[in-house]
Amino acid sequence: MTGLNQANSEHQPELVALRNAARSLLKMPVAFIGFIEDNTQRLLTVTVDPQGSQACDPLDFKEMLTPRECSICQYTIMESNHLVIPDLKEFLERGDGASYPAEFLEQAKQVGGYPIPWPDGEGGITLKPAHFYAGATILTSKGLAVGTFCVVDVVPRPDFGVREIEVLESLAAQAADYLEERALLRRPANFQLLQQLSGSDDAASDSAPWDAVVIGGGPAGLTAACRLSFQGLKVALVEPKDSFGSPTGVSSKVLREVAMDHGSATSWDDVLAIRQLIAQNDAKRVALQLQRYGVTHLKGTGEISSCDGDGITTVAVSDGITPPSQLLARKVVVSTGSKARRLKGIPFEQAGFYDSDSIGSLRSKPSSLFVQGTGIIALEYATIFAEMGVQVSVAARGSRDELLPMLDGAMRDALLSDLEAKGVEILYQASVKAWRADEAGPVVELELPTGISEHRFSAVLSAVGRVPTTAGLGMEELLEAEDVSKLKTLPLLENQQLDTTAGSVYVIGDVSGSGLACKAVMQAQGLVDHVLPSLVLKSKQTAQSTPSHASPSIIWAIPELAFVGSSQREADNTYSEAEVFSVLAPFADTIRGRLKALPASYFLKLVCLRQDGRILGVHVYGEGASELIHLGASLVADGNTVFDLQYKSFPAVTLHEVYRNAAMLAIDTLSGLAQKAG
Repeated sequence: MTGLNQANSEHQPELVALRNAARSLLKMPVAFIGFIEDNTQRLLTVTVDPQGSQACDPLDFKEMLTPRECSICQYTIMESNHLVIPDLKEFLERGDGASYPAEFLEQAKQVGGYPIPWPDGEGGITLKPAHFYAGATILTSKGLAVGTFCVVDVVPRPDFGVREIEVLESLAAQAADYLEERALLRRPANFQLLQQLSGSDDAASDSAPWDAVVIGGGPAGLTAACRLSFQGLKVALVEPKDSFGSPTGVSSKVLREVAMDHGSATSWDDVLAIRQLIAQNDAKRVALQLQRYGVTHLKGTGEISSCDGDGITTVAVSDGITPPSQLLARKVVVSTGSKARRLKGIPFEQAGFYDSDSIGSLRSKPSSLFVQGTGIIALEYATIFAEMGVQVSVAARGSRDELLPMLDGAMRDALLSDLEAKGVEILYQASVKAWRADEAGPVVELELPTGISEHRFSAVLSAVGRVPTTAGLGMEELLEAEDVSKLKTLPLLENQQLDTTAGSVYVIGDVSGSGLACKAVMQAQGLVDHVLPSLVLKSKQTAQSTPSHASPSIIWAIPELAFVGSSQREADNTYSEAEVFSVLAPFADTIRGRLKALPASYFLKLVCLRQDGRILGVHVYGEGASELIHLGASLVADGNTVFDLQYKSFPAVTLHEVYRNAAMLAIDTLSGLAQKAG
């Protein structure tokens, strides 16, 4: 039982929901889930919520430990279904409780019954006699009693009859399903125990020596491999590089930090030295992580070669030297990332022409840079090189208003204004007619509204998006397609599983089109939650993972910007312009903003629903946005309102104060409208 309890001692929202349902449906002030150990009783998600004339702030305990010898649940767990004790005082005086230790019985005598913690109404805790107890046994699928689902009251409950017992037993059964399928899987030490409880001998079938094979070692693949192996599963990670695990954009992040520290005085030797140091440290970090979690790293490329009728997939691993080895896997996770899209006609083989991958091989700082593309990656590099004192020109096919449609209008205007202030030349309604290179460097022929002209630059960066890396994975056979690389997107189910009848193949990260590394990692976490039950308890129905709709996005420009939820335009389209409003709170209006003399252009924007002040979107522009946005993600995900936000406490003299300022501005807006309406 120790392993079972350890797995469930962490916060479990599902158990809390079941506990609250018991308290509400059965009208009980006390509810909890109990586990009996060798010498103790462990109570989880304990709530004590006085009602009626005794109502006061409730007590909530994530976990409580009490001596087993003073436990009522030790008798419940020996029952086949439930135990109801209508009179706890009688139970202590003449029932099984009469054998409790003398110290406990003396305390019970002083209190006047079975003592339980109770809020005193002044923020403290006292003891109060309980007079009623009911518990239902939590049984595994194999009939093993592992715990109890209990309710307690401080008054007799003669109304607790057959219907109430059925409700309690139903909640206990739901708790059992959750504990067995989900919570037990959160600790690798419980894997063998879980196998014994489930009696599932085929979970580690000899016909499939690998529970999972992960192809690709980016952030998503590394997360999936480590989390699966952490559960006691046998996992192989196939990756050809020695150094892996970092996001695609780590090179630009290094460049950004150096540019912010040194500006136009940036030495390219510094850039190369820091980049090499980070790569070395990252390789050590990943190696230790794989060792710690027990993941087997197979250096090479992986290709899905076949799938049999039992759902076993064969992956051929080749290191380019020895004959390929064949791995049999119950689950295959593809996380091979993406590569820069290369448009035809650009002479990337010539010096000075780069895409968003090869720009990392730049050996010196250019004096001028031409950027093709106006997406996130293109503008990140534009701001970084401009910060270094490089003369940057950006070609935009459309008008100013058509740039960065994924950004809120205020964020877009602030970014473009900062770009222009840094001297970045944005060429609107421009298209490239030809590319060439001579001894002096790259030459670009541009068609502008004023005509066609040639422009010479030290370097050219074409950053026009990325494409999934699917070549050589063997997906053509699975999808019955001639060339998977020609597909705009891979056919995926909601749980990231490849939509095919052959094998159990899952696709996560950039190769699935997720985009940002943080979203890819969330995909990996959701994938693990989805596949674990089927890997361990095959007789159980696989739980469906719920994708997060409040995942923040970060653009590592200078300054950085981040957003989550709806933009002003998206909210207007979803509701209406009359139902939505927004406020902008400048960083400069915070104490820290004044101390640091932060630019007036840095701000936090809230997009809110006028009806109840609910926060639909959070948009942050300025240094620190990547840190500030995480609170915004919680606000959007939890459906918080500006009224909730105004009462949140923040550390003194931090930029988080801007959230409270924004909340007060929003409340003022709502109040002003209300007064006018009156």
